[in-house]
Amino acid sequence: MHINYEVTQDDLIEFYLFHMQYDRRAIRARFLQALLGCFVIAVITFGVIAYFKLDAIKGWIVGILIMIAFFGLYQVFFRIMMRQRIIALLKKNHPYDSYGAKSMTFEKDHLMETTGGLKRKLFYKDILRSIETKDYFYIYEQPGIAYTIPKRCLSNKASDEIRSYLNMTATEGGKDPLKESLTDSLLNKPKEEKK
Repeated sequence: MHINYEVTQDDLIEFYLFHMQYDRRAIRARFLQALLGCFVIAVITFGVIAYFKLDAIKGWIVGILIMIAFFGLYQVFFRIMMRQRIIALLKKNHPYDSYGAKSMTFEKDHLMETTGGLKRKLFYKDILRSIETKDYFYIYEQPGIAYTIPKRCLSNKASDEIRSYLNMTATEGGKDPLKESLTDSLLNKPKEEKK
């Protein structure tokens, strides 16, 4: 099977955001930063209650509500902040073949991606992980490095064929396959380590 597709800068940004959403180190950093913010809010709440001699129960209820709101909003802030960092990184130093017009050929035992005359071959046995999301196929050759295939460039038949080549099944009910194994964080270790 042979497909032609185009990877844009936005596609790469979405890939990195997707990877950051499930990478153990990124999850830990996001959680610790949000927890630190909640701690600061708790200290401020305690100080306000003590300084203004407010009712402690009402003060802590307000403080807890602010912490919950902060924790939720911080996830949005983190995504916006990471998007800006990724854009800056891509502008400063990105591989010249990262985006643009591409083609991929799926053979019996490998896939071959062609970008501007350059060819990259990946044997199916060497695929670290293949993931299907609502908008993309990600084929990981290393942690943090994947072939990105936007579904907008594919017909339903081509998507089905890619699934069969990669031994994938369509996502059920919009479930994200990585959420099922979030604790394993398979983006950071080979399949053989899964228990």
